[in-house]
Amino acid sequence: MSWEDYNGNLVMYYGKEPLGQYPEEEWMIAAAQVAQLATFANYPVPNPELYTEWQEWARDFTQIINGPSS
Repeated sequence: MSWEDYNGNLVMYYGKEPLGQYPEEEWMIAAAQVAQLATFANYPVPNPELYTEWQEWARDFTQIINGPSS
């Protein structure tokens, strides 16, 4: 999946909350916004600054929200 698809999905699913669409170079800004959404207040959303690739952050974020895949 490309960053454009992933970020677009975030905006599509959570766009009623303050969430912008960013280019891939600014993925950490989008990830930080996701971490601040009220929807995820009860989840330990990972700090994007701990990651070098958005794919790694997205994987961990998805596992935290949905649980590990089989």
